[in-house]
Amino acid sequence: MLFKRIIEGKSMLNAESKNKTPEKCSRRRSECNGCGEHSTILEEMIKVVMLGVVLWAGVTFGSFVTPYPFNLLVSDSIHPPPMYDFPFPSAEMLKRLPPITGAHTNRSISISKLAVSMLERLEQNLNAAGITPKAESAGKGLMIQGFASDDAMMYEKSSMIITKASQNLVVTRCTRYGLPNDECASYISTLNLRESEYGPECAALERLACRTNKLSSRYRSFDGSCNNPVRSSWGQGLTGYKRLLHPRYADGIEEPRTSVDHRPLPSARLVSTKLTSNLDRPDSKKTIVLPVWSQFIYHDLVHTPVRKTIHTNQPIRCCDNDGSSLTPRYLHPSCMPISVPFQDDFYKQRYQSCMEYTRSVTTYRGDCTFGVSEQMNQATHFMDGSQVYGTNGRDAAALREKTGGLLKTSGPGSDQLPLVSNPTAKCLVDSDDATCFNAGDVRANMHPWLTSMHALWIREHNRVARALAALNPTWNSDRLYHEARRIVVAEIQHITYKSWLPALTGKGIDELYDSYDTGYNFEVDPTITNSFATSAFHFVNSLLDQDVELVDENSRVTSHRLGQNYFKPQLVAGNLEKILRGMVGQKSQGLDLNYDDDLREGWLGGLDVLAVDIQRGRDHGLPGYAQYRTLCGLPAATTFQNFADVIPQETVDKLMETYTHPNDVDLVVGAMAETPLAGSSFGPTFTCLIKEQLWRTRAGDRYFYSHTDEAGSFAKRQLIEIKRVTLARVLCDNAGLTAVQRDVFQPSSDSNPMVPCDEIKRMNLDAWQDPAERPDILTRTTKWIKTKVTTGNATK
Repeated sequence: MLFKRIIEGKSMLNAESKNKTPEKCSRRRSECNGCGEHSTILEEMIKVVMLGVVLWAGVTFGSFVTPYPFNLLVSDSIHPPPMYDFPFPSAEMLKRLPPITGAHTNRSISISKLAVSMLERLEQNLNAAGITPKAESAGKGLMIQGFASDDAMMYEKSSMIITKASQNLVVTRCTRYGLPNDECASYISTLNLRESEYGPECAALERLACRTNKLSSRYRSFDGSCNNPVRSSWGQGLTGYKRLLHPRYADGIEEPRTSVDHRPLPSARLVSTKLTSNLDRPDSKKTIVLPVWSQFIYHDLVHTPVRKTIHTNQPIRCCDNDGSSLTPRYLHPSCMPISVPFQDDFYKQRYQSCMEYTRSVTTYRGDCTFGVSEQMNQATHFMDGSQVYGTNGRDAAALREKTGGLLKTSGPGSDQLPLVSNPTAKCLVDSDDATCFNAGDVRANMHPWLTSMHALWIREHNRVARALAALNPTWNSDRLYHEARRIVVAEIQHITYKSWLPALTGKGIDELYDSYDTGYNFEVDPTITNSFATSAFHFVNSLLDQDVELVDENSRVTSHRLGQNYFKPQLVAGNLEKILRGMVGQKSQGLDLNYDDDLREGWLGGLDVLAVDIQRGRDHGLPGYAQYRTLCGLPAATTFQNFADVIPQETVDKLMETYTHPNDVDLVVGAMAETPLAGSSFGPTFTCLIKEQLWRTRAGDRYFYSHTDEAGSFAKRQLIEIKRVTLARVLCDNAGLTAVQRDVFQPSSDSNPMVPCDEIKRMNLDAWQDPAERPDILTRTTKWIKTKVTTGNATK
């Protein structure tokens, strides 16, 4: 398997990486500060040599197996290029192509700036005509789910100009010479933005310099910057996703891919209706906690913003209010609506032929070059609790109380999430008096289960902060906040890798990864892959049930429809503990191509969640399922029948009826259709993509809780206490439960019985008490004896 070899190789390199420390690398750079002229000459020599390598490889191996462009191999590159499958012009073609100078690129930028400026009149007309999503509509739900910040839209405008300039270069410098679009896109990615007006802005985002105190801080930054001491922007929010395979765009740059025969791919809604059903197939071994935690973690790692208008900063509507297509004069270029087939059993009754979809926000390419579009991750690329604390210092400060290191809360008992000041902008409600909660991530309001999980961790933070304040009276509010945040993030990481991952894959960390925990490696890029963000983690939607069960303290159950509560969190107010109690007892659905109707027809107010996932994959230029299964070690598929090695024959037949060619099958569709591996919820392709990402998420995070000898590392005793943490214990401490099964990802059973909360181990926060605050030995002994006598268990 390719990724297994990659992980094993990186594990072998880890010892060498430890010797080649960031400090030594920084020292070498500082010693060369006076050698700028020599460095420039050396860089130019390297480029000449690498050009020779490119030309040689083009002749020797052919255009699709040539090395990466030479500008990506010099020392100032930021994001690694795709792992393989990188198209590049052959030696003969390179000889035919005329050189592209700074004058050519600047002219293309001028043309694209003019094109973007001409959008202003259209956007003003759209605003004047009221072509914006209405309150509580599906378009509004999609906009809230992908809410784009002002910072995100600033980079979107710049990247849109660079994208259009790249398209111009493809037409003027490649197409007329017969160079295929994909090869041309790779060719122009050797052109740096350094000489353009956008060079400094890209450099500021991708090559920011960190102060020494940032690099040595025991606390991670909010935006993910300065985690890596050498490449300080790795993992930072507002940067692009990473690619495992070269993107597939119809024009090589941005236009969604077409079928192998150059015709449009089948409608995403048609694919969904052909492949999915609404069969009720609960999983007897999984609770609703599993998909909810999956979504909670996904929102920590991924947030793909949706475009707004460039000049008026308004949400975009792509379908008419009656469900028909907009007339061309009202269609924004960022629209990519999903066509609904005439024979659609559900939507034909509503005379709907158009489903909302607006394209994702893009950002600068990591190497600051022209080339293919890269979508933005508005969250940090780390598992750092950003969905709880926010992705920048400004938002984090707004979520904090001024004293005690606490997070803000609301409600009679001050145990709910704080409220937003503009509910109609962040929730699908029609009044500013309606309930809408504020959190580190706007998607906290998506549905009652997720809102409750966010509230649970607000409570946990405040519980930890109060305990630390009692142990360390001299700590100020900042110290209490940052230490509590540090502990909570470690708890989230530990639960994810120790409990959640085995619940999904059937294997523990060591068994799944083979020498998995190799410590921190500053050469590992933690950036989230586009395939992981856009397809691999969307298995969650198949697991959700249409009923949200509330269970009171007397075990009485009431149910509410999921589809009626998207971004309408009023149900959570006053029912938080009932929802949490219901989650640990309610079974999830099985992971398959069955989706409840509340997700197939009512998601976010009227969308099909799988159709949107398919459309997003095409928007992001993801290659088809066949390419990813080959990347993950499965045999290459040249016919639909080749899929039968991992996909049931009945589903293969449906794929054959729906798609023209096996290479057309969308990644999320093919991977969801795979038969799960033994003991796992996933087939081989999703297992491969998720495993690869989570390896880098851990190895590439300097602040990951289990790493030692780093600025933010925990003391040995503290680490022992963190490893006691379970989600069951967090629920006991914060949800009013008196008994719960030890593994809340699985229903209670003979092997996983309900036990009193007193029997579930808890983290002892005494490990965080400053030595100066610790009582003498006599006082500690007396306290221990009292605890022993009171509880009968000194380890609780």
